[in-house]
Amino acid sequence: MAVILLPLCGALLLCLLPGKSVSAHRLAALTVTLITLLLSLLLWAQFLPNSPEPFQQVVGLAGSWNGTLWVRLEFGLDGLSLWMVLLTAFLMPLAVLCSWRTQKDHSQAFFALMLVLETCLLASFTCLDLLGFYVFYECSLLPMFLLIGLGGSRPRKVRAAYLLVIYTLVGSLAMLPCLLLMYSQAGSTSFLLLAAESWAPARQYVLWWGLFLAFAVKVPMVPLHLWLPEAHVEASTAGSVLLAGVLLKLGSYGLLRFSLPLFPEASAYYGPLVLCLCMIGLTYASLTTLRQVDLKKVIAYSSIAHMSMVIIALFTLNEIGAIGATFMMLAHGVASPALFLLVGAIYDRAHTKALKYLGGAATAMPVFSLMFFVFSLCNMALPLSPNFVGEFLCLCSVFAHHLGALAAALFAVILSAAYTMWAYARVVHGMPKPQYFQALADLNRREVWTLLPLLGLALWWGLKPNLVLDQISSNKA
Repeated sequence: MAVILLPLCGALLLCLLPGKSVSAHRLAALTVTLITLLLSLLLWAQFLPNSPEPFQQVVGLAGSWNGTLWVRLEFGLDGLSLWMVLLTAFLMPLAVLCSWRTQKDHSQAFFALMLVLETCLLASFTCLDLLGFYVFYECSLLPMFLLIGLGGSRPRKVRAAYLLVIYTLVGSLAMLPCLLLMYSQAGSTSFLLLAAESWAPARQYVLWWGLFLAFAVKVPMVPLHLWLPEAHVEASTAGSVLLAGVLLKLGSYGLLRFSLPLFPEASAYYGPLVLCLCMIGLTYASLTTLRQVDLKKVIAYSSIAHMSMVIIALFTLNEIGAIGATFMMLAHGVASPALFLLVGAIYDRAHTKALKYLGGAATAMPVFSLMFFVFSLCNMALPLSPNFVGEFLCLCSVFAHHLGALAAALFAVILSAAYTMWAYARVVHGMPKPQYFQALADLNRREVWTLLPLLGLALWWGLKPNLVLDQISSNKA
């Protein structure tokens, strides 16, 4: 509970600081996020992989309203929740560091919103009550909406922020009546009680759609993806890091945590439909990435393709698919934020993300080029990278399920290498543009220290993924 509440307390503390003290705002936000990371590491140290209990560190609050609605708000950890919490706590200090020099006008509000968002995300990943999860899931929208509005750099940022809210909110509205129907039958919205409830197949087929639509928008799945490229392009670097690293995982986490365990028959029934949609989305997103002219949009569309691979693995409905999808979520949560950090670094210097104006970075920015090369290899799932481990497990599950889906997935893997190498070559190689060459100074120490933890994590998970895989597969809800 302390891990969840600490960022919220830090946001309240930030609001009490002087409004013009930018350095105090940055330092307070960094301190709170680092303490939260240390507390989450303590949770990891206390986690027992082979515990007989499905969830550990369970804490709860019970309450009722007017004698009619009774809710027990419980929070707990299993292998899936633990690594989502660790990923969130790990990325937050990096998001603060990458905003160290860029957020000066609204620093107090910006960093306070980041801490509120962290609380909402941590609560969503640990909440064991479906109604509580829905509340925190929706509450994460408002901080992200304001972060895009405060941190964006162009007039279209307002449109991008509204697209995010409208798409996600409309999708989530389908989930609320389903929660009420489940409450009317089970008398509770506790996940453990709902998982033990016997749901008639006809009712499963209806309830499954409500949850699936809410989570499919957040993933996002094609054709519900249009908000994501706009949000990435208009958001600040910190907003893109959090959006790609954590917020997209709320959708796949919801499917893995709630949709598949609660409605297994409906998931099997609608599985072929979901696989068809994901195969189309995977191919469409990969081909669309090849024709982008904005570097940020290249990474945004590649995120859609990678998350489609995650959903394909989930709906193969086997254990390897669930483990591979979870590891793929974590690997994407490392590689994609690192690429957005590098895009933010070059944008701060050249003030453009258009590929036709970039080039020759190897001449002026050797450290940047090296980092970009390493994380590009991760993005294309080169062996010894964490993305390779995740994609290999996903492809193994697809191979055991359907050969047609495997062919589409392998075609997308080839396209992933093509658009990643193409974007890397356009930025790093070639002749530098004279009007931008003088501005392309290499990464400074703060930027290097922001990227080094991601580099270390990528190398660790790529070379030694056993610890993560063992804890993911130790106890699944």
